[in-house]
Amino acid sequence: MHVRKFLACWTLSILLLTPPVWAGPQGELPQGPGRDLVEENCTACHTQAIILQNHMTRDRWNETITWMQEKQGLWELEPKVRDGILDYLAEHQGPGGASQDKTPWQNPMYRYDYKPNPL
Repeated sequence: MHVRKFLACWTLSILLLTPPVWAGPQGELPQGPGRDLVEENCTACHTQAIILQNHMTRDRWNETITWMQEKQGLWELEPKVRDGILDYLAEHQGPGGASQDKTPWQNPMYRYDYKPNPL
């Protein structure tokens, strides 16, 4: 009887502590100057996960913010705030940012060096 209770409690705890498949990428924004601005202004509408899955240049982040303001209802950002957000995103979520793993085409393992077909 004790074994059944133990297994039931163990199974329930595993189910409750395991994040669901649909939870998306796990993790938090890296520490750094401007992180607080990103949290205050960006995560009011969406989670950190959507930021973490994107890696863009500063110009592309800027275009994305403009799009969010024009189409998604993001409020006007003071120039100093916008620059702080863009500095942070360019540093940590840029194409070669600190938090980004190498994309497959940058990884030498995925580069192909085929010899020409002799036929």
